Amino acid sequence: MVNISKSFQIFLILIFISIAFLLTLITSFEINKINHEFVIGDWLINYQGGFVRRGLIGELILRFSKLSKINPGIITSYFHIFFYFLFFLFTFLSICQQKNLKKYILLIFSPFVFYFQIFDYLGGFRKEIIFFSVLSFLVWSLNRFKNEINDKIFIGILIFFPLLLLSHEMFIIFLPYLFAAYYLKADFNKKLFIKFFVLLILIGIVFFLSVINPGNEIVSSKIFKSLNDLEYTINGGAISWLAKDTEFGVSTVKEYYYKYNYLKKYSLATILSILAFIPLRKKFNRIFSNKFISFFVLCAIGGSILLSFVAVDWGRFLYINVVCLFLISLIRLKKGEDDTENKIYNWFFIIPLTIIYFSFWQIPACCEFVPLINEDYNVTNIHKLIKFLISFSNNYL
Repeated sequence: MVNISKSFQIFLILIFISIAFLLTLITSFEINKINHEFVIGDWLINYQGGFVRRGLIGELILRFSKLSKINPGIITSYFHIFFYFLFFLFTFLSICQQKNLKKYILLIFSPFVFYFQIFDYLGGFRKEIIFFSVLSFLVWSLNRFKNEINDKIFIGILIFFPLLLLSHEMFIIFLPYLFAAYYLKADFNKKLFIKFFVLLILIGIVFFLSVINPGNEIVSSKIFKSLNDLEYTINGGAISWLAKDTEFGVSTVKEYYYKYNYLKKYSLATILSILAFIPLRKKFNRIFSNKFISFFVLCAIGGSILLSFVAVDWGRFLYINVVCLFLISLIRLKKGEDDTENKIYNWFFIIPLTIIYFSFWQIPACCEFVPLINEDYNVTNIHKLIKFLISFSNNYL
């Protein structure tokens, strides 16, 4: 039987993630060239038309652009690179903390954890990467430090969380994943509960302020003008959607649901995503045996389902949830974790399965942008990466 040492497994994973980061960096700057109305525009919502949801980061980018004379789109790419770097770094470090990597191979080498934004940039490079960087850091720290330190880290995250909500109010839906991760390792006490309760009130207030300031056409036009003043032109997209109401969102979802066959597309995507978690079923059984953790995770998934009634990016919401579950699975449990080898997961079986799993499908972010399973099987994800690397070498080397 082929035996691959853990150090060599980690080396291959590092190469795989490093390539993903390189391609992510290139893709971000390539997207910047077209001033993409959603991928870039969502980051450039600012307060030039008054306080509005999602405006904090855009305001920071705008002010720094004025001071530095750097194109706001380029600054946005720097944000992409920074948060993807944190997410990739802390996730890799948490992977290295695992005793048995075989059960994680399908997830690590999946087309959605590290490569989602490369295969479908319309759904990638969005503000959830901020949340991924925070959650991946928390997971790493929970494995690395004692409870006393992790208590302080988690309180710090909750203090910082209102700033995340000012960048995107959607983060409130995924906040339960942070509590699920923390609760797996922490020992709650009355003093901590009071601190958490006070911070949650603050978080709730900030979320409420974001919800009651959704934006309108006047706000959108002033944001567009603030960017035009910097000679950065962007049309429509996320900034224009500030003027759309809930009724418009519901009607658009209904239209896309039938037009792009959402039920079939995302049911299949969900099933294919779940396949990668099967080797970890025993660990998840232990995780979800805790009723509080099950409650937290169900709140996040339930919130995503509710959000899908007013937002068309169903693939993004699926992607966010599976990545969060993957990160939580990297937390080393206190006692009795099943790290024993399983003969079923031998390399003769894993290697071809992983190649097939990575190659022929991806999670489509929304609409008609990317087919779920490639119709032309000569154009696999591996083939796309090879072409991407060749193009990179020709253009940049």
